[in-house]
Amino acid sequence: MQLPSNPSSNAAYQLLIVEDEYVIANNLKLMLQKAGYTILGIARSVDEATKLIKQQTPDMVLLDIYLKGEATGIDLSRQLEDTTIPFIFISANDNQRVLEQVKNTDSSGYIVKPFRERDILTTLEIARYRQAHSKEMKLREEKVLQVALTDALSDNTPWADRLLRVAQLLLPNIPFEYLTLGFAQEKFRLAFCFHRVGFDEYETVSPESFWKMAGIPLEQALAAQGDVAKQGAGRYNHNDFESLCRKYRPMQALAHTYRLESALVLAFTSTRMGPVVLSFFSRQPDTYLTRHLNLLERLEQPIVLTLDRIFAYEEVARLSEKLQQENTYLQEEVKSSANFEEILGTSQPLMQVFNLVSQVAPGDTTVLLMGESGTGKELFARALHNLSARKGKIMVKVNCATLPANLIESELFGHEKGAFTGAVDRRIGKFEVAQGGTIFLDEIGELPLDLQAKLLRVLQEKEIERLGGKTPIKTDVRVIAATNRELEKEVADGRFRMDLFFRLSVFPILLPSLQERRGDIPLLATHFAKKFARRLGKPFPGFKASTVEELVSYNWPGNIRELENLMEQAVILNDGKNPVALGRSLGTHLFAARETSLSAATQLDVSATLNVDRAMAKDLPGVKQQHQESERDYILTILQKTNGRIRGAGGAAELLNIKPSTLEYRMERLGIRKTLTIKESGK
Repeated sequence: MQLPSNPSSNAAYQLLIVEDEYVIANNLKLMLQKAGYTILGIARSVDEATKLIKQQTPDMVLLDIYLKGEATGIDLSRQLEDTTIPFIFISANDNQRVLEQVKNTDSSGYIVKPFRERDILTTLEIARYRQAHSKEMKLREEKVLQVALTDALSDNTPWADRLLRVAQLLLPNIPFEYLTLGFAQEKFRLAFCFHRVGFDEYETVSPESFWKMAGIPLEQALAAQGDVAKQGAGRYNHNDFESLCRKYRPMQALAHTYRLESALVLAFTSTRMGPVVLSFFSRQPDTYLTRHLNLLERLEQPIVLTLDRIFAYEEVARLSEKLQQENTYLQEEVKSSANFEEILGTSQPLMQVFNLVSQVAPGDTTVLLMGESGTGKELFARALHNLSARKGKIMVKVNCATLPANLIESELFGHEKGAFTGAVDRRIGKFEVAQGGTIFLDEIGELPLDLQAKLLRVLQEKEIERLGGKTPIKTDVRVIAATNRELEKEVADGRFRMDLFFRLSVFPILLPSLQERRGDIPLLATHFAKKFARRLGKPFPGFKASTVEELVSYNWPGNIRELENLMEQAVILNDGKNPVALGRSLGTHLFAARETSLSAATQLDVSATLNVDRAMAKDLPGVKQQHQESERDYILTILQKTNGRIRGAGGAAELLNIKPSTLEYRMERLGIRKTLTIKESGK
């Protein structure tokens, strides 16, 4: 080792002498100035030394142990260690007790009085060398630490595992018994706490669970964390920590539970995640020094840059994955398009549904669509979405009846890689795909009971958790559900949760069956026939009048879906030249229904049924005249069955399910013989 011997090389090195004996202090000053050192001053007490250090920071302090006043050189050494200023003890006291105190400090040397000039200069030169070498080593160690922290944060593992590795890397440099890291976005919902229970053994603590156990409202705890974060970086030892606990009850609960007595807090800002707060807690009252805070401040920039890069990458990956999921979903939707392209009809029951849809669509209210199968629940769900403020986002459809029970949860909420056998990749669930938009849960009555509980939690908390995941994900999704079951009966039978039923049926809408909107049947039939004719490249010559009558008379247990399927068959068999008819083989079920039951026909409001517009009349040549003849014959048949009775029990009006005055008006309009013998009840 080569020590500096040229006095000119020592001129830039500044020393502070802390010695209460004037002669010794003055001799030291002359000796060191002769060697080329710069002397900032001489202090005879800790207070004087503190004032001089505040004015100008020395490169080294020559420090006596016993000084004027109550404070000693040992006390001053604590302050020097805190500010990372090196020091050499000079003392005439070499007893065991003093030496033990010196050992507990981070001194750069110890000189016993009386001393020789060479002893002073040699010890000082060795301390300078060690100081320079120590700085270089610390820079290297910090560089290694930065790389290790970057690797830990960039690892493709859950955030809890990454941050635990960060805690393990920081421990040798910053001691702690309890560590927290929280992202201020989402009100600190993304937070991690680690309790050190052994040399390298940690317990992960859930912040929400801890505050609940401590009896402190979550909002109060979050507000306290936010206030501490606003104060920026800081050390809280002794009285400062006690004041912090008195000011914030959540901090007091934390300190009491884990017996904590000091804290070190660093708050920095990530471009993408906002404020990030890193807090260390210790069971010793004076653990945290300025050098600990300085280290964190030097690590701040590389940590922020790493976090911003990771969050940017994860955001791109998340958006790419969501886009891929949306594309896949939309491709599947194209393959299995809706049963009909638009809602058609002018019947009164349909108009009532339109009115309800227009009232509830603009908001985010949960809607439950009820009705028989084939009544167009998906189409009304799309109408609700398209009339809402979310129309620019995607609407995701989930058919709860077609998904295997063991895959429904993964399909709805997604899963992490390795969450279960076969989960080779992370998958985004339908709720995440629908973020900002609408999710349509069709056949909700088929959802298993255990999944009903999880769906209820999603609706209540507005957050999901992937299978195998540890972090909740906030959701902003409007829910529209549909069922053909009587959910009240399902609840009574124990097959559907009552709380979920009430959560879903905030705004129930009952869709009418096709039987209840018979007046819309000709319009719907024409629409479907035209659609399939275009698809097959055929002209559409209209319907035979008898065909329309048969369609209107049928009960349609399969509703609109059944009508659409029948129209597709009819168009396929039609030659494109003659009006479309239902052959006996094609329409057997229609004919059988009409021949075996007059009840369906008696529900017919003929005037509403064939209230078609001019455009429709072009597709139905001769319909009006032929229908009037059919209606006249039908009324006469009913009158014959009732022996001419119109009113009262068993009368024609009752069988036709219309008012007697309406029947009399139709008889007059259709020219039924006034000479017909009519018997009315009571006459």
